Amino acid sequence: MDMYRELSDKMTRHRVVSFLSHLRKNDLTMNQYKILSLIEQQGPWLPNRLAEHMELKAATITYLVDALEQRGLVARTPNPSDGRSHYVNFTETGRQLVLDARSEGDYAVMESFKQMDQDEADHLYILLRLLGKKLFP
Repeated sequence: MDMYRELSDKMTRHRVVSFLSHLRKNDLTMNQYKILSLIEQQGPWLPNRLAEHMELKAATITYLVDALEQRGLVARTPNPSDGRSHYVNFTETGRQLVLDARSEGDYAVMESFKQMDQDEADHLYILLRLLGKKLFP
């Protein structure tokens, strides 16, 4: 089990480093990325719902969305049921940024597999076989 934990920790570290590098390279804060990620997962959001979900003040959400909109990563569209509010949705550029972050994370995991020595690869193979037998008897 220690070998499994060690391998898992290595892959997680590679993925986190890759993700943080992606944020820096694209000049995004974690909260800005979170907004893009939420939109990618669930579609357009009302700013007040973003504030509730992310446990941030409405003014903070406005600031974050303004910054994303200025960069062309999100756009506001009128709420058809309430003319006073707008939905926040990402643009194609914003969507691609989220997909690229995910791809870079997947690449980092693949790189961590390439860095395994034969013993680590053998241990991983054994662990995966055991897990497969438990999950699919």
